[in-house]
Amino acid sequence: MIQSIFYTCSYLVSLYSFVCLLRIFMTWIPQFENSQAGRIIAGICDPYLNWFRRFSFTRVGVVDFSPILALGVLSVATRAFFTLGQTGRITVGFILALLLDVVWSFFNFFFIIFILLLAIRLIYDLANRYGFSQFWTMLDRFLNPPIAYVTRAFKNLFNHGNTLSYRASLILTLAVMILVWLGLQFGVNQLHTLLSSLPV
Repeated sequence: MIQSIFYTCSYLVSLYSFVCLLRIFMTWIPQFENSQAGRIIAGICDPYLNWFRRFSFTRVGVVDFSPILALGVLSVATRAFFTLGQTGRITVGFILALLLDVVWSFFNFFFIIFILLLAIRLIYDLANRYGFSQFWTMLDRFLNPPIAYVTRAFKNLFNHGNTLSYRASLILTLAVMILVWLGLQFGVNQLHTLLSSLPV
């Protein structure tokens, strides 16, 4: 009886996640967002989604990443209810592992986006395209601080006195970001396994 309640809760939270995802996509289609169905979905989802918008760390410039965190929390709740339905119990280690998953999925998204932007910028540079447009100017403005930081750290670490070209700095930053991302992915997986195996 209790387990079936947990299974039902898992299903309902999963369904709510889907509706929230639909609400997020609706913001890209104004005519659907302003329809009667759109207003009903907004009324159901916005109170929950808006709660996460108050966290400043979820915003980068004008881009709001709070929906990723909101969906991550719903994912944790779905898995927790499902596990309770399966086993009838849940451990502190399991909850900690789920919270780790949410935090990592949020930061993992940023890592992947940043790596993709670096790769796009490098391809553009390798193609010897030096046109000036607002997109490339904004992209360079976003990428240049971390590129400068990685380049400076590389020069200090290896006593490298020569100035690196922009292309070499791009390649170096891309390689460093991929290595850091892979290292963090491995570390998070190991920590997840350790937390999940805690007996309490």
